[in-house]
Amino acid sequence: MKPIFKLVLLALLISFTSCIQQSEKSIKPKEETANVSLNNASRKSSNDDTFYQYSIWFAFVNKVFDGNLTVKELKTHGDVGLGSFDFLDGELVMLDGVAYRIRENGEISIGQNEDQIVYADAAFFEEEDSFSIQAPIKFQNLAAQLDAKKKSPHYFYIYKIHGDFKHIKLGGVPKVERPFTDGLDVLIPNRPVFETENISGTLVGFYCPDYIGHINAKGHHFHFISDDKKWGGHVMEFKSTNTLEVQFDTKTKYEFDLPVSKEFENVNLSKQFQYN
Repeated sequence: MKPIFKLVLLALLISFTSCIQQSEKSIKPKEETANVSLNNASRKSSNDDTFYQYSIWFAFVNKVFDGNLTVKELKTHGDVGLGSFDFLDGELVMLDGVAYRIRENGEISIGQNEDQIVYADAAFFEEEDSFSIQAPIKFQNLAAQLDAKKKSPHYFYIYKIHGDFKHIKLGGVPKVERPFTDGLDVLIPNRPVFETENISGTLVGFYCPDYIGHINAKGHHFHFISDDKKWGGHVMEFKSTNTLEVQFDTKTKYEFDLPVSKEFENVNLSKQFQYN
């Protein structure tokens, strides 16, 4: 009887262990799925309301012109954006998930995933509200029209403004090479300038509150891309005799990444300069 008892006991133990293992297997995937779902939901929520920035304004001002953010990575932080490519090799304007590179000679191409960026602002644009600005309108009067619709000057705002422009003046950036000798205070006043008339396109704009300090450029900052994607740059002036259609999105979260480089680690941030 003892051998039979041992065999029965062993069989019961094997059966019990198998049940536990099967139970663990059936539960574990559900837990993992739940975690992934929660993480994705949290990530999407964060993206929808986040103003993202790569590098800081005073690093960009003080000749940190070599970055390590790729176009592919930038797209994980937004579908609209502004900035500059490495070595100032073109202004960046991202619209509807496409990153355009506007070089100093006016040539426009689509940024490739591996292309690197030295400085950028980006966000996922979800239209919160829209309104029209009646003509005539000049660039120097645009900020007041936008400010009138803000909930508060203490939040961050993203704009897409479409229309026809009777005249528009845009700036580029001159490509630089090592060793970097001039900062933005020298390069911007001597930047390449493009002017044209009777063109339609979109202004992509970001607004940062005054308290942003040395991290970003305060106030409004706009880049332009024409409807045919053949003309663009940093907006300096414009005049429109037609209605402009404004879409905007308020952002209440702020996130930035810093360049990982000896150049950034050792930069002297003493020089001050604001974009105009």
